[in-house]
Amino acid sequence: MLKKYIYKIFFIDSRLFLKSLNYSFKLLYKSSGLLFAAYLLLQLACSITPLLSTYILKDLLNCLAASKPAVQYVWLYVSSIVLLQVFQSIQAVCNDSMQKKADHLYTCNLVEKMNSIPLSFIDTSDGKNLIDEVQYLKMTAVNLPNYIIQTASFLISFIVAFSELISFHLAFSLIFIALTVPGLFSQIHFRRKADMLRRKQAPDVRKFCYYRWMLTDAWPAKDVRMYDLTQPLLKRYNEEKYAYLIANKKLDKKRMLSAMLTELIMRSGEIIFSFFVVFKAISGDISIGDVALYIGFALTATTSFQNMIGTILYGVVRASANMKYLFQFFDMQVPHAGGSTRKLDSFDSLVFDNVFFKYPTSDQYILTGVSFTLKKGDKLSIVGMNGSGKSTIIKLMLGLYEINSGQILINGFPMADYDIQDVRRLFSVLFQTFVQYPLTLRENIALSDLERINNSEEIESVLIQGGIYEELNAQLENGLDSYMTRQFDDKGTELSKGQWQKIALSRAYFKNAPVIIFDEPSAALDAEAEDKIFKNFEDISDGKTGIMISHRISAARISNKVIVLDSGRITEQGTHEELVALDGLYAKLYNLQREKYTVKEN
Repeated sequence: MLKKYIYKIFFIDSRLFLKSLNYSFKLLYKSSGLLFAAYLLLQLACSITPLLSTYILKDLLNCLAASKPAVQYVWLYVSSIVLLQVFQSIQAVCNDSMQKKADHLYTCNLVEKMNSIPLSFIDTSDGKNLIDEVQYLKMTAVNLPNYIIQTASFLISFIVAFSELISFHLAFSLIFIALTVPGLFSQIHFRRKADMLRRKQAPDVRKFCYYRWMLTDAWPAKDVRMYDLTQPLLKRYNEEKYAYLIANKKLDKKRMLSAMLTELIMRSGEIIFSFFVVFKAISGDISIGDVALYIGFALTATTSFQNMIGTILYGVVRASANMKYLFQFFDMQVPHAGGSTRKLDSFDSLVFDNVFFKYPTSDQYILTGVSFTLKKGDKLSIVGMNGSGKSTIIKLMLGLYEINSGQILINGFPMADYDIQDVRRLFSVLFQTFVQYPLTLRENIALSDLERINNSEEIESVLIQGGIYEELNAQLENGLDSYMTRQFDDKGTELSKGQWQKIALSRAYFKNAPVIIFDEPSAALDAEAEDKIFKNFEDISDGKTGIMISHRISAARISNKVIVLDSGRITEQGTHEELVALDGLYAKLYNLQREKYTVKEN
């Protein structure tokens, strides 16, 4: 059993270890350059200087004991201490700068990868856990080179100090070094336990962090106060947090007791050795300077040995072992990445061919055998009951999720033949769950095409088209550069849900893509604004293609194609008139809404 446990602690996958070192050193060097080389030299200086100080102190004390002039040793000793402080201060600044730069580069790499992996993975609990782990591993990846450098530094100190101790007394030297081993095993054991506990608690941590966000963030504050949710949410937060704290407290208690015992064992060896050295000095076998040298080197040897082995086992071995999660994330295959064989710079057609799809966390298919064709210039309406799969179709044509079977063709070729970013450039979308960005009005609009962010005329034009320009113009102190919300500027403008939807609509217009998609575009709008959206959709020209999902069934009259979804299947296709005449689900939904809505006929 002990052999198996020791094997687990000391085992190292050499390929993973080398891969981890290669990644971390490249990360640090790429982000810091020559600063990294300077840090190496400073670390070497910080390792050697204390050893020199100990030798100088030995000679200083011997001179003082012999009543000899010792001024030069005093100056040397003081200078070595000052130099060490200078080296350590500069090294700390270098290390802090390197950490920040490497941290930034790691985050950039993480964001780029996050943007490329499918939402179907991010939606799963395993996906969330892996992403949490990769975010946690940021400091591990950044610090791994430092662990190696520290190990080398500790090794230098240990070799010098232990060599002197061996020359003095071999048996005592080996004994007090051996007494540090129990502490090492204890540290490694509890660090592994802490890692295992952290991974196990990852979902619970996300949960209580979410409750904390609900209690402290301004966004949900209205609902929390309106429905008097503070105490119920606080109770849930406390329950989740206390469970987390209790689990960690049990581990911390065991770790504290173990640390006290192993520390006592280790220090007892140092104390006995110190008495032995003093006894030797009293007996006249060694000088007073030797006492300082050997006791100082004894502390240096034990500390260096413990830190060196601890750093190797946890900082290097365990850290590199944990890096497998990082490589699992960054090596993940990305759909449509690197395999694109065709250029895509225009839109001619989109075909769903017998498409089946279910979300990764569900066993039930959302879409079952969906087939339809959209051609350039078509105006398509997708109607159906809530949960029938309307918005899912949009997510699939944008490549946000991978279909389970069937195929999606663009211009006659599978979507996988194209770079996914080229595919998404064809579409401009107003999502049903649009985001309210606390940025300037200019930025809110230009997010769909940041290269044209300084084109104020176009931005104002789409704001007029979206029906929001006149509403906001008088309130904007800084024009288009006024902030929406007061999150970053106390003079920012607070908007209603309907106004935010008009801004999201203007953002979709601004992209000026060949295909424009409206997913429930009027959910937060009044009747006048809603009617304007439908007119804009009807007036799409210059060969543009439109896709509309709307709860207002009669709006489908402006489309030349309508598909009706029922429980993930297309049950009806045709024009408005054809589907009304068919007297199926579409006709039923249309007739139910006729009394509520009236559509202006041309």
